[in-house]
Amino acid sequence: MTGTDDYADWLSMRELDIAAGLPKGAAFRAFKAVLGALEEGRDFVVLDHRTAQALAATLIAQGRLYRNSVNPVLLAPAAAARVRAAMRDTAER
Repeated sequence: MTGTDDYADWLSMRELDIAAGLPKGAAFRAFKAVLGALEEGRDFVVLDHRTAQALAATLIAQGRLYRNSVNPVLLAPAAAARVRAAMRDTAER
């Protein structure tokens, strides 16, 4: 997967933070909390700054990534739902 169309249904941490109305970092903390149950390549991808510069630049231009993301993470729809649930659980505490 190399183009933005490949990740059209995948969500970034920025998109999850905005959708939840939470500050930057909330989705990433929730992601770290559920990371043990996720598989890289299936549930999420890390866009390496050395190999995915063009894709990351496009996603930043589309407003999907934080501008200062070094190795942004994109979540498959099911994984994004798990992260959303973890974000809700954290917010309810």
